[in-house]
Parts: sequence; structure tokens; C-alpha cells
Amino acid sequence: MAELRRTPTIRDVAARAGVASATVSNVLTGRRPVRPELRERVHAAILEIGYQPNQLASSLRLQRSNTVGIVVPDLTNPFFAALVHRIEDLAARDGYDVLLAGSNEDEDREAARLQTLLARRIDGLMLAPARDELPARFASRPGMPPTVLMDRGFGHAGFDTVTIDNAAATRTGCRHLLELGHRDIVFAVSSLSLANMRERATGYRDTLAAAGFGARASVVEAGFSVDACHDTLVAALRAPSAPTAIFAANYVATLGSMKAIRSLSLDFPRQISLLGFDDTDWMTVLEPHLSVIEQPVASIAEASWRLLRMRLRTNGEDHEHLRLPCNLVVRASTCAPSGALRAAGLEMNAP
Repeated sequence: MAELRRTPTIRDVAARAGVASATVSNVLTGRRPVRPELRERVHAAILEIGYQPNQLASSLRLQRSNTVGIVVPDLTNPFFAALVHRIEDLAARDGYDVLLAGSNEDEDREAARLQTLLARRIDGLMLAPARDELPARFASRPGMPPTVLMDRGFGHAGFDTVTIDNAAATRTGCRHLLELGHRDIVFAVSSLSLANMRERATGYRDTLAAAGFGARASVVEAGFSVDACHDTLVAALRAPSAPTAIFAANYVATLGSMKAIRSLSLDFPRQISLLGFDDTDWMTVLEPHLSVIEQPVASIAEASWRLLRMRLRTNGEDHEHLRLPCNLVVRASTCAPSGALRAAGLEMNAP
């Protein structure tokens, strides 16, 4: 009984399993291979006596924590939530724990979260920055762990970066709307202070200009919250030269646009079409189902994790900067505008 009252040690595990302490250590750390039958005995002994490895002591001894940090701008955004979920799966597969934090699109909060993670001696960091740059105090910090920038901060010197081909994605979406007959298309971004939003806006403007409608291009900065996007899009839809289509450049703008359309009781999609960004379950639950530019979330997560794992093994100077393609998913929320239907002599049915 006295033996059970104290905290079990690695020697206790070894004694219960009938193996050497070094064998238990190799099972726990994976430094050396252990025969399957011995590994099973060690795991059984760990469960029987309730042994808990001292992660802090192990981190100090091995100079690694088998922990990575992830910081994203918005934990409620399904795009970032799905990205984190996939990275967690990949990390668990490779024996890493994940420490997760949200910046809420705030640079000061991001700096505080980064400081906390670095104090925990994480082995690596995966960051979707609140702005395109890491806070200056961290970008040049000695001993900064291997870091991969995701979604934003593409091409940042000294870091591996992964994002989508933003301009190509919006060119694809704009061509879809133009082919339907739309000419007055509002493009809603969060903020043009972000490079990915600027790239998406450039793809939109270039496509309209190439089709001869550059003078009708309209980019609106709708903000980072659903309420702000709603208010901005309500104003755009009430304008004298109201659009026949909204192309929302991210998830928040998509949801804000949907709320604006509903609040004005517009005939949707006959009176106003909506093309969104990112694909989530609710977009195929509400009517009409939303047409979207689908970001390859799993591919972004897998490419980012691959780069971080490579960087954890080697400190090579060359960094990779990857752009991944997106898909257009056409559903019922985009159709020919009512004017085009009338001009074609087609009967308009209720959606």
C-alpha cells in the first residue's frame, strides 16, 4: 500500500513489466525500436500502476517538448476551425501535442498569445497572423522556433508560407458570374490591409476589366465581424446602382452578405445572387444552397504540417512558399439576374 501511495516512476513501470528502465524510456520516447511484445508489456504496466511521464523534465532533458503551437485569427471561423482540426490529427499521428490560441484579429492579443506559447518552449509554431507580418519583436527574436505562416503573410522572408492562389480563385468566381450575365458585382473583403484580400480584389478587378466592365468594379471593405459586413452590404444593396450579385471574399463576408439579403427580404437569388468563399455544412442546409469558392483546407493543413516537420528535422536556409488551387462549387445561389432573364424572354419562377 505504501508503494501505491507515492507517485509511480519509470523504475516501477520497468519492474512491473519485467524489463529494463531503458526499454521503458525507449517505448515512451521512440528513440530506439522495441520489440512489439515488450512494448505491449510496458504499456500494460503503465496503465496498471497509473504512471504519468514528467513532460517538463523530459523536455528539459531532451531539449524538445513534442509540442507545437497554433495561433489563428478567429476560432469561430469554420475555415480556421477546420484547419486546426486537421493539423491536430496530423500532429497526433506524429506524436505531437498541440497548444491552440486565438488572436481575435488583434495584434496585441496575438503578441501576448505568442509570448505565452514561446514561454512553454514549443518545438514549432503554425501561425495565421492577424496581419501579414509577425509582430516585429517575434520576427527577429533569437531562438524563434521553426514557424510556418498559413493563409496570410505569404512569402515572408525567413518562414515557410502556405496559402491559396487568391487571384486565380477570384478570377474563376468572377468568370462564373459574368457568364451568368451579371455586370454589377460588388466584391466584399474584410480589409485591404491584408495581402490575401488585396490579391483577391486584384483578381476581381482584372477579370471585370478584361471583360470590358472595369468601370463598374466595386470593392467594399466590410470589416472583420458579421455585423459589420451586414451593415456594409445593406448599404450597398440600397444604393441607387444596386448590384445584381455579391461576391464575398471570405467566410465572414459571406455570412454577413446572407444576413443583409435576408434582412432586406430580397428575391434571392433572382434579384441578387451570392457567391461566397469557403464551404461549410450550413451552406447546403439553408435555401438556396450557396455557390462558393472552396478552399482546400485539408491540403493547406497537410502542406503546412509537412513543412513544419521538415523544419523541425533540419535548419536549411531555403524556405518554401506554396500557393494551392481552389475549386468553384456551383449551387443555387447564383443564377442569371432578373433583367437578363427578361431580356432573354424567359419566364421567371419563384425560387
